Amino acid sequence: MKDKFIKAQQEKLTLGAIDRRQFMTSAIAAGIAIPTALSLASDAIAATPKKGGKFRMGLGHGSTTDTLDSGTSENHFTLVNGYTFGNHLTEINNEGKLVGELAETFESDDGKTWVFNLRKGVEFHNGKTMTSEDVLASYEHHMGEKSTSAAKGSLSPVKSIKADGKYKVIMELDSPDTDFPYIVSDYHISIRPAGDMTSGVGTGGYIVRSI
Repeated sequence: MKDKFIKAQQEKLTLGAIDRRQFMTSAIAAGIAIPTALSLASDAIAATPKKGGKFRMGLGHGSTTDTLDSGTSENHFTLVNGYTFGNHLTEINNEGKLVGELAETFESDDGKTWVFNLRKGVEFHNGKTMTSEDVLASYEHHMGEKSTSAAKGSLSPVKSIKADGKYKVIMELDSPDTDFPYIVSDYHISIRPAGDMTSGVGTGGYIVRSI
């Protein structure tokens, strides 16, 4: 019973629910000797997650032609790198289900006209708030006549794309396709700020910096 109590107190200390003094008080009250209590407290504090530092990850592949343009991503290195700083309208979650990412919801009554309702308050790394303008610019980058994006073929069924206000994008297909929301989760189709498709500015959890 004592061991279970101390373990619970250690977990509280690790999570920041109690401080070191409170842990020591409870441990001593439970009959734990001071040296042992100090050791137990140190173990719990050592297990506490710390912010900052460096995370290093080694990846295979890579090429001298690699860029930060998701449309030209062609190997595992650029794929993983792109996911760190960019997001897409939809994504496949860890349960294998299609969910909204930068699109909070997506819907269609006929499989031909798809409406993507964008999340509000999403910011790019440069401080710009993401709106439908950025989504349209990103898709033009992949769909345009002069586009070199590997996603151009996948997006060929899109007849038109337009904004309905700042946070709604409507895509019209040439024929019904209930799988279309899966297509927009393609790792090539990263949403970038209008006018800046290749510098690595995105909405992801990591920021690209030159060192």
